[in-house]
Amino acid sequence: MNEAGHQQRALNIERSLQDLGDPVTHPHNHSVLIECYWGAAFHWIVVGCMRKHQWHTDSHAGLVGRLKQLGEAQVAADWGQLETLRTGGWYTYQDSLADVQAAEQCWQRIRSWATS
Repeated sequence: MNEAGHQQRALNIERSLQDLGDPVTHPHNHSVLIECYWGAAFHWIVVGCMRKHQWHTDSHAGLVGRLKQLGEAQVAADWGQLETLRTGGWYTYQDSLADVQAAEQCWQRIRSWATS
């Protein structure tokens, strides 16, 4: 997928986030919201890496290490936290409102980095 494709996928996921509604009134969506923040963040990371480092991947495996190699420590930390939140939310029912809010904050920082 090229840069435009990754950007469009991130935007589509973000639209889905809006469709899922407020996590306060829809707590049954917590794990799905976390998954969406994770997915959108992945696509923004690829966009940012293509723009800033001329580097592309279609895999999230080993992404924390690669981001650190590229000197993107904050993005690596946010991605690492999203990976942990995703695993907890998707596989072990650790998907509180605070987890959704943490995922949203990580996604927002990654998106801001990618588009700056």
